Amino acid sequence: LKKKSETGGVVSRNKAANELAQHLAEDPLPLRKAKITLEAAQKRAEKTRAPFEAATKEAEAARQIADKALADARAKVQEAENYLNEVKSRPGQPYGALWWIDRELHEAKAYVPESKGGYRKK
Repeated sequence: LKKKSETGGVVSRNKAANELAQHLAEDPLPLRKAKITLEAAQKRAEKTRAPFEAATKEAEAARQIADKALADARAKVQEAENYLNEVKSRPGQPYGALWWIDRELHEAKAYVPESKGGYRKK
């Protein structure tokens, strides 16, 4: 606008000069207010987000611990089943007691989902 107000015809110069004067006289309050409001909203969002981020990190850590415990438990169950099969194969074992152990293991698997080692009931 400054350049237009200095070059061209009389009418176009005066028009450009008038537009420049209006632009310079314009109150920058709405823009300042918008920037301040935006910064305040960002600070509020950060404050409200912080506890949730901390809780998310804690939950992820707890999930990793739980997954590790689950893997350990599965390994121990597999180890116990292998030992039971080994004991069954030895001669002279109390088959009644082994049958009850096997039955309890079978019944426990009935309440576990198929995806986690259970079986489908008919």
